Amino acid sequence: MYRIFFVDDEPLVLESFMSRAIFLECGFVNIGHCTNSLEAVKAITEAQPEIVFSDLKMPGLNGIELMEKLRESGYIGEFVIVSAYSEFQQVRQFFTMDGFDYLTKPVSEHDLQDLLEKLGRKLAANQEHEKNETTSPELNMITLYLRKHLADKHTLESIGSKFNMKPNFICNLFSRHMETTCTAYLTNIRMEAAALLLKTSTKPVKEIAIACGYRDYFYFCRVFRSIYSCTPTDYRRSAQ
Repeated sequence: MYRIFFVDDEPLVLESFMSRAIFLECGFVNIGHCTNSLEAVKAITEAQPEIVFSDLKMPGLNGIELMEKLRESGYIGEFVIVSAYSEFQQVRQFFTMDGFDYLTKPVSEHDLQDLLEKLGRKLAANQEHEKNETTSPELNMITLYLRKHLADKHTLESIGSKFNMKPNFICNLFSRHMETTCTAYLTNIRMEAAALLLKTSTKPVKEIAIACGYRDYFYFCRVFRSIYSCTPTDYRRSAQ
């Protein structure tokens, strides 16, 4: 069972949403909820659920700000925004911060089931990747971080600063344990994530590019084509 924490400032709406049977049917269990977004930061940081479902418009911290605070605190779980609003700017910011998906109220049973099934596939894939760890704790820590922060800009210097390691040491870790470079590894996992999103979501290709760390859409398409021998659009079409 995958654990979910719910955040919404409207108690009745929260109770109605949490009580949907589809969560348990799809393998998700409620481990907590909060109607105060500021209190939710501490509760989620302590509970470390696999997924957070949060309303967008809330007093204190809105859903995007809540996610930002949690990412700053080290939370690496999946994040789903649920809202009656659809401001594109906030949605775009959400995906650049590695948000999983966005649901619009009223949430239909079909849309919720579709999202939960996609979540289950992604979490299962993450668990499979974690089984394939190397013998280097330092490298495992770096690769997990990169997988959880695909949308961020990464350099050897920024990774070194994050983990207090010298860039040359990081290069040697990838070369010795994975027979590749950090850059090649990052490109590979970003393309894997992009391919998965193209197959399992209806997000526009441009949003997928941003979610996978590519602000330049045309460069993203060139890299994708060099690996999969087709454009992202053709890949999505062939997977349907």
